[in-house]
Amino acid sequence: MTRMTAYRRSATVAVAALLVSGVAAPTALAAAPEQPSATTAAPSPDDAPLVGAGLSLDLGAGLGLHAHGIAAAGINGAADVDGRVSLRVDKGSKITYVDKRVTGGQVRLVGGIQLSKGNKRVNITNVSVNLRSGAVTADVGARAHVVIGSVARPTVHATVRDGSSTARVHLGDGIRLNAGVLADVDAGLGTTVFADVGTGVDVDARLGADVAVAKHGHVHHGLLAALGLNLGLGLGLGVGVGL
Repeated sequence: MTRMTAYRRSATVAVAALLVSGVAAPTALAAAPEQPSATTAAPSPDDAPLVGAGLSLDLGAGLGLHAHGIAAAGINGAADVDGRVSLRVDKGSKITYVDKRVTGGQVRLVGGIQLSKGNKRVNITNVSVNLRSGAVTADVGARAHVVIGSVARPTVHATVRDGSSTARVHLGDGIRLNAGVLADVDAGLGTTVFADVGTGVDVDARLGADVAVAKHGHVHHGLLAALGLNLGLGLGLGVGVGL
């Protein structure tokens, strides 16, 4: 599984311009922090709830489903939009951060995906993404908490619109589905579509969510720093955050 690598913030003029404008340069999750000395207490991590868009993916193109007569559809609250299945962020999702670094979190997703051929169905539900490791888990048919793949290109890239107190956080692109879960799909549908996929198949996917960077007049400076958003120059005290 892909492990999110550490990001070293650049001091170039170009990145500085991005930060002042409220657009963060792309970054990956931080590596495990160095061990503190015996006289220094490790800082406690904070977390912030995630809401919003979630996961959008196109299984048909990546897996060649249509050519084999297999349909993919959103179920249990997931939506079908322009040939993609979209699963929104569910309650309990969060991003964790400490000492100006994003260190992990979890994106839980509403609904699921149904793959079907004829009268046979395979449901993929309870989808969740671990932001620390990039692992994507789900229930596949009767099997619970299966690691179905990993985020292919994890990153943390945050933007804030003018006048908003919410940051839109892009968390990764692409999912590499494990060969094992594809074998489960073949077994459930009575097909041999994925018999020769080897280590797995990459599918087109986008993972993102929204997070509040200010609430009730209080600015979450630690979260802003962790997301690479340096908006302090435009912030005032009291009500409003000037984003």
